[in-house]
Amino acid sequence: MAESLEPKKIEFSKINGSSLGYFALVGIFAFLTALGIVAYALDRMYHLSGLSNTVPWGVVNAGIPYFIGLSAGSLIVSALAGVFKIKRFKVFSRIAAFFAAAYIVAAISSIVFDIGKLDHFANAVVYFNSSSIFSWNTLFYSSYFVICALYLLVQFEEMERLTRFFACLAVFWAVLVHSGTGAIYSFIYSRELYHSALTPPMFIVCATTSGLGLLIAKLYFTFKFTRRDLEVRLLRELGLIFAGLTAVLGYMLAVEGLEKGYIPAVAPATQFVYFNPYHGIFWSFWLLVIFGIIIPFLIVVYPRTGFDPRFLSLAGVLHAAMVMAERFFLIVPGQVYPSEYLPGYEGESLHTLEGYIVSYTPTIFEWLQLVGLLSGVFLAFVVAAKLLPIIPKKAVVEE
Repeated sequence: MAESLEPKKIEFSKINGSSLGYFALVGIFAFLTALGIVAYALDRMYHLSGLSNTVPWGVVNAGIPYFIGLSAGSLIVSALAGVFKIKRFKVFSRIAAFFAAAYIVAAISSIVFDIGKLDHFANAVVYFNSSSIFSWNTLFYSSYFVICALYLLVQFEEMERLTRFFACLAVFWAVLVHSGTGAIYSFIYSRELYHSALTPPMFIVCATTSGLGLLIAKLYFTFKFTRRDLEVRLLRELGLIFAGLTAVLGYMLAVEGLEKGYIPAVAPATQFVYFNPYHGIFWSFWLLVIFGIIIPFLIVVYPRTGFDPRFLSLAGVLHAAMVMAERFFLIVPGQVYPSEYLPGYEGESLHTLEGYIVSYTPTIFEWLQLVGLLSGVFLAFVVAAKLLPIIPKKAVVEE
């Protein structure tokens, strides 16, 4: 008889949330979130970041596509049951959908951190510019959050038809949103290290891998600390999907690097980012390749580690952390490497740094803002798990 991997009847419930460990976890996440807010306030008052007129986008800006990617990746996992009818993953749908909504809030908060004033944020809506990808993304991000919230709501109400409808809509909108985010950079033709037709689809793949990888770790620790049964085979299947998409991401990075390297006008910039160990950009890329792609892939496919949820979680966390390095690698090099303003001519400037390679080093205050946003997501989940039936009582499969 063929083995069936269909789940047993799924029952969701709240956690007790009365233990000392629970309140300690809430306290830690609340402290880190508050620390991020304080770091943002100090940065706004005293300009404590490493940004400049030449490099206006830094690590906090890299957090925008990073959080959007984590959101899209979580949402795609949540929609596996509704869109692709993989019923055994339905046990994870509420957790993944909640994280999708929380991450998009973190992404919007990153934008607010960057813009500074909320009235400036509203200008993108009040003075809508149809030719600006930023104006369109304002619509995409806000509507994406609404779709995630409605998708989670219909799951709580157990409306099967609406759940399937919103699952399909959410996946479509996630692809649209993340493609639009990638287009912000890939459509900048004047910056050699930004312009690439591969960026939007690579954003989709990277979003799915980072969101899925971090979700595997969150599922493992959530079920472990709430003492609920979790079938390792479910994590194993998610891990195999993760490994396959990680290999695709590595292939796309290789193709993009070769494509840029073979263009004579872009070759010097390509050599700067890929083969200059004296700059941090070089290390952000190769850390991604080694610790974010190769090692996680080997952990998943190697039988002794690929069936161990601890190693699967390690692979997911490694990849998710290194994807942040990839976002840094995407955003910063296009600014620190000079654009060729007058092709064929050598320009000189006495009062600006145009034509010169500049440096950018994120300060502790920038990193604290990023940590604060991520901690806010985890804080929201820990509190919601006590108030809402998000976590299934068990995640097992029938024999």
